[in-house]
Amino acid sequence: MLHHSTNHRISNGMPRGRVAAALAFVLAWSIPSAAWSQQTLNIATWGGAYGRAQQIALLEPYARKTGTAIATEIYGGDVENVRSLIKDGKTPVDVVDVSAGALKTLCNEGLLEPLDPESLKTDGDAADDFLPGAISKCGVASVAWAMAIVANRKAFQGGPPATIGALLDTGRFPGKRALPNNAQRTLELVLLADGVAPGSVYQELATPEGADRAFAALDRIKGNVLLWSKPEEAMAWVVTGRAAMAAGYSGRIFRAAVVDRNLEILWDGQIYDLDAWAIPKSAPNKDEAMRFIRFATEPAQLAAQARLTSYGPMRTSALAQVGKHPAIGVDMQRFLPTAPDNSRKALRFDELWWEENGDALNKRFAAWAESLRAPKTASPEQPKSNGANAPSASAP
Repeated sequence: MLHHSTNHRISNGMPRGRVAAALAFVLAWSIPSAAWSQQTLNIATWGGAYGRAQQIALLEPYARKTGTAIATEIYGGDVENVRSLIKDGKTPVDVVDVSAGALKTLCNEGLLEPLDPESLKTDGDAADDFLPGAISKCGVASVAWAMAIVANRKAFQGGPPATIGALLDTGRFPGKRALPNNAQRTLELVLLADGVAPGSVYQELATPEGADRAFAALDRIKGNVLLWSKPEEAMAWVVTGRAAMAAGYSGRIFRAAVVDRNLEILWDGQIYDLDAWAIPKSAPNKDEAMRFIRFATEPAQLAAQARLTSYGPMRTSALAQVGKHPAIGVDMQRFLPTAPDNSRKALRFDELWWEENGDALNKRFAAWAESLRAPKTASPEQPKSNGANAPSASAP
């Protein structure tokens, strides 16, 4: 799961006891002494900026409000990571924060507790307030993150692009395009740029004709593609002008755009994914886990988290409460994937689709990417290149 494992989150390198003890120590000074007679709520989540935002917006307020001691398990985020934590119940985990794809997989394997949507009700009808797709059989999504296009205004004399189609239009919008060195999301982006509606992208990509269409779109801009393998490369290249446009993760776009005002976010054709709360079947403290999830998905808490992370809350009422970042005073609506103005033409990423259908596309993309790096052979009629077309400019 690229946005977290390479962007906001940390691996499970620190021993669980040290992580739990560290957070418990942080929280202990503000928790009533009676809390220590209660069970500890064990939460498996991510680290980095995302985890710190959760601590400020969710974990500390919940501990203060309920007197519950909280311990966290910081993990890497993939399905196998979660499965190893919850399958045999040896590690006491009451709540897990998982990707949408991992949620479906673990739910299908019977490792997660079914969730009653009625239990999420706070004010009004929760089913209407939660955004589409937020509530599922085994979990409830709290935030959405996205891959979107960011453009450097200085690269375009006539103004920055306004639609995803500009990705393929090097005539009107010249310059390099920094794209992920991965079939996932890159093929979706070029199909969206080629005019495929978000709701039809995976149907199209599942056909030989659709796959050909995606690679034909890539071929049209082949001389202007830079492939990045690390998310930080995308932002560095567009900030320095090496690329005129870049596909990047919304959290990194936010951090770059608040520093460099020449960056324009192109939300048209964004590809978003969800993070969800779920309760393992092996959880020793299910009632407290559900109480925490209700609290963590209340509008006020979702808004507080969004103010810190630029991840979009998955409730309509929370969006209206987000406002400005508490430290830098920036209006966060501009940076939220779920904000109405940003989500009009959005595609929800389908991780399970790629697991089931992606082998051939991944291999084909790897060959296409390798062709960018292949040395160019001069034709008999033309002299050898003087270096202007050297492949080093096309590879990260």
